[in-house]
Amino acid sequence: MTRRLCVLLGLLVALVAALAVPAGAAPVWYPNGVGADLGPTPLTLGVTATAGDNAAGLRTGSVGGRSYWQTDVSAGTTYLNFAPDPDYSVSGSVVAMVTYYDSGVGTLSLNGNPVAVLAGTNTWKHAAAGLPALAAVRLTGGTADITVAQIRITAAGPSATLGAASSNTGLVPNPGDNPSGLITGTTGGRGYWQTNASSPAPATNYFYMNVADSYAYDTKDVVLVSVDYLDTGSGTLDLQYDSPGNDLPDKFKPSEIVRYGDTGTWQTHDFVLDDAVLTNRTNGSDFRIAHDGSDVEVKVAAVRVTVIPSTLDVKAGLRNLVAQAGLTVYGAREGTRDGQYPAGSKAFFSAQIAKAQAVIDDQDATPAQVKAALQALYDSYQAFKSSAVNLNVAAGRPLVTGPGSTQVDLGKPQPVNDVYVQWGQTFSHDYQVQTSLDGSTWTTVGESGATDSGSASRTDFPVVTARHVRLSYAGSADVADLQVRNKRVVTPKPQLIKTKYPTVDPVIADFVATPYGADPSGGKDSTKAIQAALYDCYDAGGGTVWLPEGTYRVTDTVEVPAFCTLRGDRRDPDHGGGSYGTVIIADLPSGDTGPVLFRIGGSAGVMGLTTYYPHQNASTPVPYSYTFEITGSAWASDENYMMGTVSDVTMLNSYRGIGISTMRDERGRPPAVGQTHESATVRNIKGTALFEGVEAYNGADVGTWENVSFSNSYWACAPRQFNPPSRSTVDSWTRSHGTGFVLGDLEWDQFNDLSASDYHVGVHVVQGQRVDFAGAFQGVQVQRTDTALLVDQFDSRWGLMIGRGTLDGAVTNNSAGFVKLTDVRVTGAVKGTVYQLPGKAPSYDAPSPTPRPSRNALYVVDAPHGNGYVPPADATDSLQHTLDRAGHDGGGTVYLPAGWYRVNGRLVVPAGVELRGASSVPNRDEDGRSGGTVLMSYSGRSTLSPDTDPALITLNGSGVRGLRVFYPGQNPAASDGLVAYPYAIRGAGAGTYVINVGMPNAYNGVDLATSRNDRFFVGKLSGTFIRHGITVGSSVGGVINGVLTNGNTFARLGFYLPDWFSGSNLFPQVIDGYTRRSSDLITVSGARDLTVVDAFGYGLHNGLVVNSGDVHVFNLGTDNLGTDGYTVRAPGGSTTVLNLLRYNGTTSTGPVRLVNVMAINMLESAVTVSSTPGGSARLAGTETSPGKYETGSSVTATARPSPGYHFVDWTIAGKEVSTSPSYTFPVVGDSALVATFAH
Repeated sequence: MTRRLCVLLGLLVALVAALAVPAGAAPVWYPNGVGADLGPTPLTLGVTATAGDNAAGLRTGSVGGRSYWQTDVSAGTTYLNFAPDPDYSVSGSVVAMVTYYDSGVGTLSLNGNPVAVLAGTNTWKHAAAGLPALAAVRLTGGTADITVAQIRITAAGPSATLGAASSNTGLVPNPGDNPSGLITGTTGGRGYWQTNASSPAPATNYFYMNVADSYAYDTKDVVLVSVDYLDTGSGTLDLQYDSPGNDLPDKFKPSEIVRYGDTGTWQTHDFVLDDAVLTNRTNGSDFRIAHDGSDVEVKVAAVRVTVIPSTLDVKAGLRNLVAQAGLTVYGAREGTRDGQYPAGSKAFFSAQIAKAQAVIDDQDATPAQVKAALQALYDSYQAFKSSAVNLNVAAGRPLVTGPGSTQVDLGKPQPVNDVYVQWGQTFSHDYQVQTSLDGSTWTTVGESGATDSGSASRTDFPVVTARHVRLSYAGSADVADLQVRNKRVVTPKPQLIKTKYPTVDPVIADFVATPYGADPSGGKDSTKAIQAALYDCYDAGGGTVWLPEGTYRVTDTVEVPAFCTLRGDRRDPDHGGGSYGTVIIADLPSGDTGPVLFRIGGSAGVMGLTTYYPHQNASTPVPYSYTFEITGSAWASDENYMMGTVSDVTMLNSYRGIGISTMRDERGRPPAVGQTHESATVRNIKGTALFEGVEAYNGADVGTWENVSFSNSYWACAPRQFNPPSRSTVDSWTRSHGTGFVLGDLEWDQFNDLSASDYHVGVHVVQGQRVDFAGAFQGVQVQRTDTALLVDQFDSRWGLMIGRGTLDGAVTNNSAGFVKLTDVRVTGAVKGTVYQLPGKAPSYDAPSPTPRPSRNALYVVDAPHGNGYVPPADATDSLQHTLDRAGHDGGGTVYLPAGWYRVNGRLVVPAGVELRGASSVPNRDEDGRSGGTVLMSYSGRSTLSPDTDPALITLNGSGVRGLRVFYPGQNPAASDGLVAYPYAIRGAGAGTYVINVGMPNAYNGVDLATSRNDRFFVGKLSGTFIRHGITVGSSVGGVINGVLTNGNTFARLGFYLPDWFSGSNLFPQVIDGYTRRSSDLITVSGARDLTVVDAFGYGLHNGLVVNSGDVHVFNLGTDNLGTDGYTVRAPGGSTTVLNLLRYNGTTSTGPVRLVNVMAINMLESAVTVSSTPGGSARLAGTETSPGKYETGSSVTATARPSPGYHFVDWTIAGKEVSTSPSYTFPVVGDSALVATFAH
């Protein structure tokens, strides 16, 4: 203990010394600009306000709730002057805004230029003007007196310059709502965008503008929008902008209408908006420019936005710095890894922040005290940042840029293996990284490419010794930063784990936590040991860290980095007895904002753990943060954005169970953009969660939930060492305070078999951070609640659906959307728009296949691979040799540790063998990082027979799991575009399986049609499929459980390949150009008893195609289908779908039974049936709301005569439409069908 204190004190002394280092630059005194509030006692900030020439003639007073200064021309007081403080410096243009009283007649001028006409309205108004540089501002009215309440001078904000090649500085333009209809041109030397109302619907009537959230978000200040437009045609111009309020009109609030003339010149109009909030709710932007329905199309050359402070705040600079410093501390980690800080430094710097906050809180603090506190915190902040570990050996060394190259001298020869480049406005699509010892002889060690201005790229390569590092490229480029490192090289030691409890797959561990010091007795703190093992796993490129059976004490957050899985040995609490296996004792600080237990990154997961909080109390629960948290992009970087997993865990007594997108963004972005996640997996969860079982927000792509159960029995029935309370004690508290599921803005999420009991609220749908909830549930059991389902907020165009289940409690919908219930028993009161539809939901037997190799044996492949680079050597032969050896031995797991493998040929997996990559959970490439196991396929490009050529991987009654397939030659930017390739995987035998596999850019995905594959299983397949995702033939009893496609997988990568396409071209070069025209997610021809669960596709042509066979589908979604596409296209066979969600395209065609359909902008028609005496009539079809059916769908009317009667005909409005007792007809509008009977 004494030694630890000495070490800590030593580090603090070092930090104090560092904090004493003078800063090299000055703090920002006036971050929001300068100005003055005028009146008898003026308030000034950063300006000197004077009146002249005769200062004695100045008038002061108040009118309309504002105090003012007023000139007196008759007394020689003709102007008001405002000189900026020398401490306020601005590089570039500024904006000056005046708040003036519109009285009398005349002109208000700013530095000699007219800015407003005095019209005598006797109201307060704003006028603004741009200045090319910071200067004193002089206001005059000529012969008229002027009355001014406020002046603000601030740096001009972001802008967008429009034309054939547009650019922006933080104001992103987007033509809408049909971008393809945009007209561009040049007039008077300026490029422009022109609206086009005659373009195909929905036409190009708007220019959307999105202000960078880092500049302004949810502002309460004045927003100045300056629009440069061509004054021609005598048209109109207005804005529709994001304003306070949650209704749709609030998000498109109209400005004043500007009526312009026909001078043929470029002119500027300044829209001064007092209530623009800039929260990205105008169709994802902050405002749009429109022509207000005028027949004259508007031409716009440039748009500028500046936020102007409404109030003066002398503490603004200090507030900003405190917030910025606090954010840095929040995101900082202590340790010895790159970017981490010395032990104890966070607490020390936090104390400096607290001192500055005390000055902010002091209402009597003088400007001098504020300024001193700002300088002190600034100096401390610079020193804190400089104390971080920095392994960039190029840091502080000058870059030398010449024709076609940028290079750095590292000062001495040293080992390097990683080069990171931050590009400026110009960049290189294709550059080589070269190294040299003498600066004369260069060796190329890698080749990469950037995709956009301001982007970053990385090149990794085997370790070399170099003194000089050079980027070699064609032409010129702007290298903003060049970093060179020698990254850790960690080699895993994979081993097959013999588990105590059953698992669905063989457990392959790359690392085991106990050798790092994790204590299975629970006596020692295991936090750092587990984290160290996970860091090694991350540095190795990803894999699995095994935590053996035992009890482990954890005292702080354990972070599971991207492409890593922390896995334990778990006993299902509902089966067996005795030990739970791997148990985590969560000995964490309490509090609502305390540390989470496990933080989970992208393509990462936690599996097989049981958690217990030793200080929890059932009668008076202690608040804690989340046990498991999937962060999305809030943590570290976008490599954590997608596909976090929590699976097979037990929470004995959590206060908050699982949080998704609940973490504050470490980069300071607002929740709408900073806390987004995609495609979370929550599966096989059991536990007691006292306050909230789940709280989830901001899912931008579909997540899946399966077998999630919250019950107080798990704690109440736990063994004695877990201090089980009486069931009644726990029930009493949770029934008053607890909620099972809190669901915010999850987009299209798919839920299967959820249960919650003894809560105040079972499922609570709340307002989201970015959009509104939409989802589909099947198999919901909510028992013993006051309110089983409570909805606060839905998108008014739709809502949620539940098929099959029990809602034991009230159902309350307070939103403008709807709740659809089919085969759901409701025991409480129903309020709001709740459709309780007739009929039975299809029966659902949860898929429970446990495919695995025929033998528990491990074969680790010894083949060339690189962690972050592709070796030149082909790995095909080594891979196939190991596969054949495993097959000859009778089966087993052939394991490929994390890395990129060059595969020039094809692979065949023998019967009983599993080809296994490093991921234990669903995985995909993340923005900036492509960890895990990747097979780089270099064969089959532009084949003429993609459906029949040998697949990259053929499964002969075998399986593949935990890897991804990527085609470097499938580049949307290639001259021939996207081309045909053979299937990535082909099944050829019973029991074939494909699990946790990604295909970012496949032409054809998985072929299960060429050969018979009875009892096949596909689980968690993701990627983009240009033609076919999964094809299924004459197989019996197959299961597809989780398949997702979205063309963005082409863009969200970490390969940094030369000449790769830009994500800004995703729609023309991938989604609109190919997938919406040709991609079918699942195609079935002849399968029997096929079960499909949780299938979703964005930008497809068709979702499900059934040519023949028997298919049962549970949760199917298609977003942005091709215009001639179908969610279900079934020319034959028998298809049943429970829960179908759709946007664009058409719901279905052919013999399909649909139960629960939800579509954005779905057209419905009322269809009724009645009969004359002598018989009865009924309708059969997909009822989308009571008495209504989707327009375009088919409905069957059936007539049944009573004894002694016969059926005559069907009539609508007295006109005969059929004489068949069974009449099937398309729904084309409202209709009242009458069955006529006679004796």
